[in-house]
Amino acid sequence: MTQDDSVDQAIARIKAIDWELKDYRAASHIALLKEYLRRASLWATALDCADKWPFFDVAAQIDFSLRLDEAKVEALKRYLAPFPVSRTIRRMCEWFVHWAVVKNSPQVTKTALPDPYEPLILLYERGGDFYLEQGFFHFPVGCFPRGTCSQHYNLVPHILLDEQVLDRLDKGC
Repeated sequence: MTQDDSVDQAIARIKAIDWELKDYRAASHIALLKEYLRRASLWATALDCADKWPFFDVAAQIDFSLRLDEAKVEALKRYLAPFPVSRTIRRMCEWFVHWAVVKNSPQVTKTALPDPYEPLILLYERGGDFYLEQGFFHFPVGCFPRGTCSQHYNLVPHILLDEQVLDRLDKGC
């Protein structure tokens, strides 16, 4: 897959998101955020930028010269503008597309670390939303503490990013 294909695919995924909240999937939303936090911790540690964790532009930390064309960034911002999503979510979508620019670069492939943004994009695709307030991530059904970068550092995935696994989690199985 070429860099342009990766970028186009990332933009298409964001544009395909139905921003309607689906609270019945809260269990998978929480698990997906925890998996994102784990992955972000791995990347923040590898890139020596734990102070930027939990929400940061991984691609910029890898190579700021490899960025998405500014016109595409602005088009994405305009696309997201009418949706009732937080600034954090907007930024994560933008960073996900910047990630598409660098994800197949030698700097990334040599690390063998997982895609940092995939859990969050899945969370959004599954109708998830959250916010961070007073050190807690809040969901419509509850919250959990933010913790620290080192507390989330773990090589073992929190959850398998598989639709069937996530659906079973939401059904309480």
